[in-house]
Amino acid sequence: MSNISKLLGAVLVWICCGCGATVVIAQDFPTKPIKYVVADAPGTTGDTVARILAPGMSKAIGQPVVIENKTGAGNRIGFEYVAKLLPADGYTFAAVTVETLALLPVTAKVLSFDPLKDLPPLVGLGGGRLVFGTSGKSPWKTFNDLVAYAKANPGKLNYGASAAVVRFPMEAVIGALGLSVVHIPYASAAAYTQSLIAGDIHMGFVGELPAIALGEKMQVLAVTGEQRRAPFLGVPTFVELGLPQISDVNYSLNVRSGTPKAATDRLASAASDALKQPEVMASFQKIGFHINVKSSEAAAIMLAERAKLFSDIAKRVGIKPE
Repeated sequence: MSNISKLLGAVLVWICCGCGATVVIAQDFPTKPIKYVVADAPGTTGDTVARILAPGMSKAIGQPVVIENKTGAGNRIGFEYVAKLLPADGYTFAAVTVETLALLPVTAKVLSFDPLKDLPPLVGLGGGRLVFGTSGKSPWKTFNDLVAYAKANPGKLNYGASAAVVRFPMEAVIGALGLSVVHIPYASAAAYTQSLIAGDIHMGFVGELPAIALGEKMQVLAVTGEQRRAPFLGVPTFVELGLPQISDVNYSLNVRSGTPKAATDRLASAASDALKQPEVMASFQKIGFHINVKSSEAAAIMLAERAKLFSDIAKRVGIKPE
């Protein structure tokens, strides 16, 4: 056998062995516990979503899925921990509120990672609705009534927000309809909600469960979501109102860029399987979480679209990173 033939033979053996090793890795993953990093504090919605999903994923994937809270700096600490500090081996993924991640480029002055490139989604999970309304004592009984008054009285109405995740949807409404409405910032959600129902501010967004709890104290004028769902069947969605960009607060599972596809596919499959488990579905229904599984590609498109929307709003309003 010539030297060239021997070399070709050795290369073929190496290729075959390499391919075989890849198959084994794909079949064996995971072989140890998986870390589920939550950038939100215990008791928050993001943390609750993770604690419902983790046992279902453990059951589906055959290994413990262990939650680790890494909080602080508006979720940046947890996100950076996964995106930059841990290996891209599939044994760590992050719980992500899509809107929070998409907001970072326009709200955070210092970032050690690119939210869209360094922490891509492996699967979209679904989300919770945002509810737009005013005080139950206000004169406006429909969304169009409020819009008509705002247009006829520029600068006379205001809205409140205690966080960017509810301020930016409000600014999206204002920009799309050409309204002049004053922003009133609040340091806490509790103070903001109290002012809303008291009529001290004229409009704003809250989560679905708080809106349900407020009952008649809040006049609900519109909700996010692709279609109407109880308990707001008599309220139009923003899709119906011609404002589809005003969406739910969405959640996804994200990994460090460069994580092997075999691992991300396995994790995505485990999450999808968990979301079909009756106990997981029942628990999500109790907290107003609407399951809507998206592929990694579809989830990445959604993240990019939210980031573009928020960037455009920040430029229009003059919001600067802090």
